[in-house]
Amino acid sequence: MKTEFLKVTGMTCGGCVNSLTRALKSINGVDGVQVELSTGDTQVQYDENLTTTDQIRSAVKNAGYGLVG
Repeated sequence: MKTEFLKVTGMTCGGCVNSLTRALKSINGVDGVQVELSTGDTQVQYDENLTTTDQIRSAVKNAGYGLVG
């Protein structure tokens, strides 16, 4: 398992956190997601044999949120 650390922008409420969490957990290989609304700090635990950081980053953008970096 690997952990990807992301800085997500555009979240304004708990619904945003839930939406982002659902989008990330829908990816095959993602095992855990932790999102901090106030800072945008997001940790994604995933199996690197089943998914990639590009797929994770793409899911964030497809859910309607931005990324720093």
